[in-house]
Amino acid sequence: MKINFKKIGRRLLRILALFLLLVLFAYVFLYIKQERFFFNPKVLDKDYIYHFDQPFEEINIPVEEDVNLNALLFPSDSISKGVILYFHGNAGALHEWGERAYIYTENNYDVLFVDYRGYGKSDSFYEKEAEIYNDAQKVYDYVLTRYKEEDIIILGFSIGTGFATYAASKNTPKLLILEAPYYSWNDLISNMGPIPEWLIDYEIPSYKFLADVSCPIQVFHGSKDFIIDPDEHSKRLKDLYPHKINRSLIKGAGHSVHLTKQYYDELKELLNNY
Repeated sequence: MKINFKKIGRRLLRILALFLLLVLFAYVFLYIKQERFFFNPKVLDKDYIYHFDQPFEEINIPVEEDVNLNALLFPSDSISKGVILYFHGNAGALHEWGERAYIYTENNYDVLFVDYRGYGKSDSFYEKEAEIYNDAQKVYDYVLTRYKEEDIIILGFSIGTGFATYAASKNTPKLLILEAPYYSWNDLISNMGPIPEWLIDYEIPSYKFLADVSCPIQVFHGSKDFIIDPDEHSKRLKDLYPHKINRSLIKGAGHSVHLTKQYYDELKELLNNY
């Protein structure tokens, strides 16, 4: 049987061309729709009614004309020492994030959770990086209308660490807490797969923002976090700012460090000192 190598070669070239075309299509689609990949919101009806086992206040914070961010403020269980401004992760909405409020209210702090654009009952959706920074500052400005700045703690979890770090770099809260932080957003995404950095519209350079943070910085990161690798991200941040950052590696924890006793105990001690 005679093998037709030319015919086989043409087929292989067609397969390769199709593969490259699919990759190109995927890259173009990702570039155009990347916000839909990076932000994974749960949308709630505007008339949705929240239910929690502790008191709370629902607030709408204006950040742009016709754009309001929905927020929930949970008061401390006792005399309040201040407020924790909480920037949450990339999924869900306040009806879920609010379940964490007790962790902070039990430690004598009010806590304000904010849904980003497109999340929960918040308006609009992100189309450019500048809107993230605008919203972080506008939310902080709102908090300043109700609390003294020396009583404000900023806390960011996962994607929220970029919001939190930016806000802390532009203001003077008394403490910045980062849970599962990333070195920079484009660095995180490019590490997840064969995605060129030039394809990612969002930089969110936490490592740059930290240079301008004047308050103490506490980092919590799970040793087994497979979403945001602690060695690739929080360790690099600690190495970059060894005297500014206190880093706690939560042994055996994954991405959600708040589920561990080590985190709760260390957080309790931390908040007791502030």
